[in-house]
Amino acid sequence: MRRATIALLALAALAATGAAAGHRSVRPPDAVVRPASAAEPLAGRIAWALGQAPKSTPGRAFWVGYSIDRLQGERSQIGWFDSGGPGRDLTIAEMLAGKTAAAPVAASDGEVVRKAAKAALDDLEKKGRPEKKVLRELGFFLKYEPGRSPVLAGMRMSNLDLSLDFEGLTLFWLGKSPEDQSLAFVEKLYGSAGHDDLRENLLAAAGCHGTPALVIPFLSGILSGNGPDEQRKNAAFWIGQQNDAEGLRLLVRAAKSDRSEEVREGAVFAVSQVELPAAVDEIIALARSAEKTDVRKQAVFWLGQMASEKSGKALEEFARKDGDAEIQEQAVFALSQLPDGQGVDALIKLAKTHPDPRIRKKAVFWLGECDDPRALETLVNIIKGK
Repeated sequence: MRRATIALLALAALAATGAAAGHRSVRPPDAVVRPASAAEPLAGRIAWALGQAPKSTPGRAFWVGYSIDRLQGERSQIGWFDSGGPGRDLTIAEMLAGKTAAAPVAASDGEVVRKAAKAALDDLEKKGRPEKKVLRELGFFLKYEPGRSPVLAGMRMSNLDLSLDFEGLTLFWLGKSPEDQSLAFVEKLYGSAGHDDLRENLLAAAGCHGTPALVIPFLSGILSGNGPDEQRKNAAFWIGQQNDAEGLRLLVRAAKSDRSEEVREGAVFAVSQVELPAAVDEIIALARSAEKTDVRKQAVFWLGQMASEKSGKALEEFARKDGDAEIQEQAVFALSQLPDGQGVDALIKLAKTHPDPRIRKKAVFWLGECDDPRALETLVNIIKGK
């Protein structure tokens, strides 16, 4: 995911990298129960767990979990982790291995700070470079409440090398699942989910599967369906995370013609997140010729978050030649948002030569917000009348 993903809205809480502000309590399962055979299809293992749980844990809630293999960026994680202090919690993998306490980590305050500085330096050195993909296990954890038949109450996702609070309840661990069986199970749960929060988590779970040919048909059905706009917008986001040409085509169509402004804007954002060269061309095309003004403005905004030589050229063209003053102003702002000061030269030209004084004034304002020597020199010269 590229830089603009810092704006994942509520979706970030579901499946993005995150660090807790403070330490929270993590309670391992009181027992980890496994089926006799992990080779059985996932549906059979699920049925076993749901049949076994009421006998093993009568009257108590319980967890059912399994994992899939997923390619992820080497610096990314899905789930929760604690960033503070020298100690750490048990990881899920350690809990599954039967550990009851994490190994103590003795570190001085100075060592903690040095490690944090090294991590920050590593991030800076790798900035702008393609992130290496690594294979990690991604766990899906379903919490069931007791009843005549167990009732699904919630779902969490996490890489197994992170931690998760199992609240001291029993975990029925089913092992690894093929991706197609996992997605079929998630789709089934989505269709019967009893509340929006659960559907939102299940939608994210579907989107975190990594095979577009499996995922996109399910997500596209939600995007084009009659469900709430929030769910359809979330489906657009997860289609964008598949980085797939067919998914990109579906998103462009939704951006142009969906009945909901919320979904159209969500689709434009999703297009901006697709890591294919064609995505920049599609965003530029939407900014240039989409029928609806809200789509054009969103496309111009997200173009300013995309690190591409084409982005700066297109934004300067919109700022100078577009027939809509709002689009011109949006393009000036977007130039100021381009990574690594890529839009500064264009802003300088606009501040000096744009025929509309309102646009020159906007360009001057955003130059004042740039931490760039070229911007400062230009502002000084303008003040001197040069």
